[in-house]
Amino acid sequence: MGVETVETKKLRKVVREFNKYRNPECKARTVRNKDDELVVEFSGSVASYACCFDENFIDFKFYIEDIADENMEIKEIKRVKSDKFVVKYAKSVDKPDS
Repeated sequence: MGVETVETKKLRKVVREFNKYRNPECKARTVRNKDDELVVEFSGSVASYACCFDENFIDFKFYIEDIADENMEIKEIKRVKSDKFVVKYAKSVDKPDS
């Protein structure tokens, strides 16, 4: 059993807040939250044709930073169906101040 990437209670709040303002155009669902990897599925009514749908993936990252206080980066974006994407996030490696 792996260690959570983002605390479960905080991640639920992130998903709830994100979906509150974006559903049905875009809906997030947690697929995996273990071993330094967070995988989120994004689907919605405009996923198959919206030109800027990928901005939702970046916005989700900011929700994580604001609500869960975790710095994340997008590692991979994969379109699994015409109306569904899977995005892998990983914790950011903090760079020392110069």
